[in-house]
Amino acid sequence: MARWDHGYVTDVAYTISAYQETTPSWLMACATLLGFFPTDTARPFRYADLGCGNGLTTLIAAAASPHAEIWGFDFNPAHIEQARALAAQAGLANAHFQETSFEALARETEAGDFDIVVSHGVLSWISPENRRHLLDILGRRLRPGGLAYLSYNTTTGWSGMEPLRLLMRQLAQTSQRRSDQAVEMVFGVLEQLRAGGATFFQAHPGLQARLDQMKTQDPRYIAHEFLNQDWHPVMFAELLEAMAETKTTFIGSATLTENIDAVSVPQTLLPLLADIRDLGVRETIRDLASAKAFRRDLWRKGGERMAVPEHIARLDALTLFWTGKPAEETITFPSPVGTVTGQPEFYRPILDAIRAGPVTIGALRAMPSLQGRQIGEFVQAASLLISGGHAHPGLPGGDRPEARQAAARLNAAIVERIRMGVDLQRLAAPVIGSSVAVSVVEALVIGQLLEDPARPRDALIDATLNGLTRSGRSLQKDGQPLSDPAAAHALMAEVVRAVVEDRLPLLRTLGVVA
Repeated sequence: MARWDHGYVTDVAYTISAYQETTPSWLMACATLLGFFPTDTARPFRYADLGCGNGLTTLIAAAASPHAEIWGFDFNPAHIEQARALAAQAGLANAHFQETSFEALARETEAGDFDIVVSHGVLSWISPENRRHLLDILGRRLRPGGLAYLSYNTTTGWSGMEPLRLLMRQLAQTSQRRSDQAVEMVFGVLEQLRAGGATFFQAHPGLQARLDQMKTQDPRYIAHEFLNQDWHPVMFAELLEAMAETKTTFIGSATLTENIDAVSVPQTLLPLLADIRDLGVRETIRDLASAKAFRRDLWRKGGERMAVPEHIARLDALTLFWTGKPAEETITFPSPVGTVTGQPEFYRPILDAIRAGPVTIGALRAMPSLQGRQIGEFVQAASLLISGGHAHPGLPGGDRPEARQAAARLNAAIVERIRMGVDLQRLAAPVIGSSVAVSVVEALVIGQLLEDPARPRDALIDATLNGLTRSGRSLQKDGQPLSDPAAAHALMAEVVRAVVEDRLPLLRTLGVVA
């Protein structure tokens, strides 16, 4: 009889993070930019995260939309326990977490229907049988007009990795150690193989760079990513065939640059791509052209595009917020095939306007310096700026007092967990319906400001230092702990100054703090 974990790593909990591409605000913006009707998130809606892990993304969605019913499903009781505890601590009554398998959830008749269903990093780490259960849930529970998000490893980017991945699992199993504790030994054996002249590495020269990058990652992440029984990268055409029974239509990628042919495949392949009409063939060529390793696909139950006037109206209403990312003199964006440079006469005024304050695409189009530009150019600019981390779409209703209050409670609960030694490095930003990245020390400073926005600077420094000590951590400089109290105070003073003077205005705009 199969074990309840089906060979999935459960002896150590997954890392805690938040994924912006699975948030309602991001998905609604993607649908709008792609020309499809988004879910109306300003009104009550239902959201489901299949394989929610520790539930941080789900909790952030719940805080930003108190009027919505937010559900997280996961089969690991440790994950559900952590998510429920944080939801209770933050007083998020609209966040619900259920311990269940995909098989059980597929049979359940009381879960209800959802406007948005997401599943991040699950599809290619489960058995074919559980994959069928997951897609059955999606097909049965997604409402007409609803959006689904599925992300997964793609075969085109993992050439040669499966034999090594199998060896990694074998080594971890025979070590009798906890999965994350076996990771160092596993990498040691792989290095011995490479250094000893294993011909496999010569046949797959790109593997060494991948392994070097993997060694820098959290061992818990490596355990969940590579040490499961099932590890099955998928080609889009395979998923397209499986999704046929869900009555959904593929509408594009949540990695917005991948919807722009000119920046997602080499220029020399654009004529070939232009001649392809079959969706499965087209996406296969795109994935081969960029050696795609990970896809973030968007599907809609009902695939009718908006009429042009409706599309333009909704584009004009889409609000963009600055993320705080510094802008270099030359504005560049990462793409699947390299770096893209934005035309300065077009992108500089757009980025300056976004940095100056939240701005709609309609307001950008009305700028005198941008008159005469086509609407498609603004769609492309918004896609590049969002994917490049310069801008983030706003969430309708995210600036409501109740959303700000819910996010403040969640952020206070997150900071309290950090004070207890837990590694959490995201705080809820309800105005954009997502989160912002923070270091542990920055989060502790923000926690003090959540408790008392008027706390004097010296008291803020001392309280943050005390919180860091309580958490079992210490300030570090050049990778070494600071033992000198005066040096620690001086460094903390600089961190506090940077948060208060540089980050605080933006954090207030995004609703992270009052």
